[in-house]
Amino acid sequence: MRYFYLAFAIAVAVGFSSLADVFLKKSHFTLGSAMLLGVLFYALAAPPAAIAFKLVDFSIVFIIWEALAIAMGITLGIVVFHESLSVIKIAAIGASFVTLFLSYLATK
Repeated sequence: MRYFYLAFAIAVAVGFSSLADVFLKKSHFTLGSAMLLGVLFYALAAPPAAIAFKLVDFSIVFIIWEALAIAMGITLGIVVFHESLSVIKIAAIGASFVTLFLSYLATK
């Protein structure tokens, strides 16, 4: 059950962090509602991130966080900002999850 809470906390934190990135990018870094929403979503990412860091070592949280952040960032770039999907982006997502899997095997 501990790993469920860990995965959930990291997923929520990465989700909020990714939303914050989207709003900050849309704000063009000028003060307004988009920037304020970006800051709010970053603040909302902090509690689940803190929970994740309390559950396991920093290195494990960092690896999971980065793998999810890469996948989420590429996906949001394609969906929200209409960026093109490329072989490099697919390879980056694949490599991040291979890294996640190999890190899991290394802890066994």
